[in-house]
Amino acid sequence: MTWVLQLFTMTLRGETMNQNKCKSLFLVSLILISILSMNVSADSDDAINDENPSHSINGYSKFIIHDDIFSNSQFNSTWELSITLSDQIGTELLDNPELGLRAQIDIHLGNSDGLIDLNESISFDNIFRLERNWTNSEVGGCCIFDYNPLYAVNGINLVTYPVSLGSIESNDTEWGWDESAELIGLSDNRITRILDFPRFGSLVEEIPLNIILPSDWEYTYSAMEEIIEGEPGNFFVNRSEANVASNIRVTISPNSPPNALGFRESSGSMIPLTSPTNYNGVCEDSTLDTNQQWWTLSNNGTLVEIYYGDKFNFSPEDYGFLGGQVASIVMHCKDWFNSTSTWYENIVIDSVFPIWDSVISYIDQTGETIILDSNDDIFSIRSDTFVSFNITANDPNSELPTDITIVSDKTSNYYHNSKDNLDFSDVFYQNEDVNGMHLNLSERHLSKNQTSWSINLSVSDNAGNTLNRQWQILVLDGIGPTIVPDLIINNNSISSTNLARNGDSIIISLSQSFDDLDAIEDTSWSLTIDDVVIVENVSMEIIDKMVLGPFDSGTHVFSIDSYDSSSNHQNLAFGLAISPNVGVNIEILSTNHEGKLVEGNSVLFSAILQNTRASPAAGQFCVNNQCGPFIGVPAANSNGPGIFNVELNYELINSDSISTYFQWSSENANQNGTIEINPSITVEPYWQSTIQTVLFVFFLLSFIVIIANRLWGVDSQRP
Repeated sequence: MTWVLQLFTMTLRGETMNQNKCKSLFLVSLILISILSMNVSADSDDAINDENPSHSINGYSKFIIHDDIFSNSQFNSTWELSITLSDQIGTELLDNPELGLRAQIDIHLGNSDGLIDLNESISFDNIFRLERNWTNSEVGGCCIFDYNPLYAVNGINLVTYPVSLGSIESNDTEWGWDESAELIGLSDNRITRILDFPRFGSLVEEIPLNIILPSDWEYTYSAMEEIIEGEPGNFFVNRSEANVASNIRVTISPNSPPNALGFRESSGSMIPLTSPTNYNGVCEDSTLDTNQQWWTLSNNGTLVEIYYGDKFNFSPEDYGFLGGQVASIVMHCKDWFNSTSTWYENIVIDSVFPIWDSVISYIDQTGETIILDSNDDIFSIRSDTFVSFNITANDPNSELPTDITIVSDKTSNYYHNSKDNLDFSDVFYQNEDVNGMHLNLSERHLSKNQTSWSINLSVSDNAGNTLNRQWQILVLDGIGPTIVPDLIINNNSISSTNLARNGDSIIISLSQSFDDLDAIEDTSWSLTIDDVVIVENVSMEIIDKMVLGPFDSGTHVFSIDSYDSSSNHQNLAFGLAISPNVGVNIEILSTNHEGKLVEGNSVLFSAILQNTRASPAAGQFCVNNQCGPFIGVPAANSNGPGIFNVELNYELINSDSISTYFQWSSENANQNGTIEINPSITVEPYWQSTIQTVLFVFFLLSFIVIIANRLWGVDSQRP
């Protein structure tokens, strides 16, 4: 930058150059200055452009309203301002504010020699004085009252601190000014007054503005209250923190006493004698007003307690109150102007507690209803038992309803509530601290403590007199062990991909099983398979990992019984499917044919076959060299063999004997074979069938003749 300024100076002093060369060099200098300043951010500030955060702006400004404000009247006020800032901050009063004030003065008001001399400093001071010679408060950056500016009839008093002499690159020098003015404002006929403070980027907006209101006037509201701080009648507007370029509006009004709002947490028409009653309160006022808040408690006009704060609680008996007396509670609020307001309540004290009765019962395993004694502290019941509660209550001191509530640690939101009568049932079981699948194997095999649930009864009258009763429900061991079997073959659990097959032996594992309370060694076990007792009342150590079988194909019924130390029983029965072995084994169930086995006839040959193994196949039914279409051979499974039918219609061409058979193959089992169904079937010649027919007719006719002769002929027995 220095060499640019020197070049610019040489241009202005170019005595040896001709005029055209001077103009050319001057233009080049301006272009270079513009290029160097392209990356410098310039604010749209009418008086400030600060690109260096170390260049601070300090000072204060005040707007003081001296007179009380009446409708449609004139009032006096004062404006004060004192500000100092680095003279490396540029100004919009001269061109190129991005260069900084010192460089601006040297270039535009001086000789561009890189120095500020006295004449240059005075020149800028004169320009600045002319610029700040205002009478309109809006123009001066002060304020607007009820939409109208205030006026400095006598002008302003301005004291400046000119720019220091020396190098334009000096960074530790400041300039500034002080000003004051007597302002006259006019009010309209409104009650709530409007103050607007300009925020358009002028230099005076960079320092806090202190507003001092006349006596008994206070700040009321502003949409930009986050930039306002202080007291109701003496507050500050931090215009530099506003993020919008528009007027900052504030409303003010004559001070009103704070609004005292108190309330009691209990809702009854009376309060209890022996337990605390809680009060809360707020003092509603201007957001800048921090009210002083306190409470007083009186008994029949006698002050017994003063407490400072927004909350107050007390137990009447601690202050000598008796049942039936009236307590007077007053909340006081005092604002910044020493204006006060109060809220109060006179409340009757109730010393009589409600009375209650209960019927707590359950139905045992035999169906009998068991009534529990409510005077007992502990109820012992079996796990998963439904317990019925019926609680009745009343207040002998009033006809108002009583509140009955039961809560429990059984669940986090356990809550039953009613007025005068509470009737409900609930089931109680072991909690998650007992053995279960959520524990690892070794932990779930250890003994655990019984679960205990807490039942808490609260009976309250309208005044808040409360009786409490607590019971413990001890959950007894009411269920047998949980049976978790695992059947193992080939070192893996039986599954759809690891089937048990005919002839296999099986290992039964019960190690995943557990009892909710007992250690696993305190349980006993029995096992039957297809109604045959395998083991009875043995320990887990004996039955676990026992080898069973071998098993035939089919479904076998397992029944496992377990008992804990409290004789609770559990049974688990299931069927285990034993699949046939892999392969194909075809057997004949029956054969048949329809039609006479006579030469020339057409006969339908058929058979019913079965596959007793687990692989499917395909095959053909054949008579001599004639075979039918391929048919599927179903696989056997645990429910039985795969049964299928075959048939073929065959014409008996000659009287030679014939044979029937089934030929098959299986890709799954990599097998094939042929099974003979009827290896030799005799076929009669055609002529033999004719002779047989003739002989049959002859013998039939002979038989008829003999019978007729006996009935009506010579051999007849009739007279």
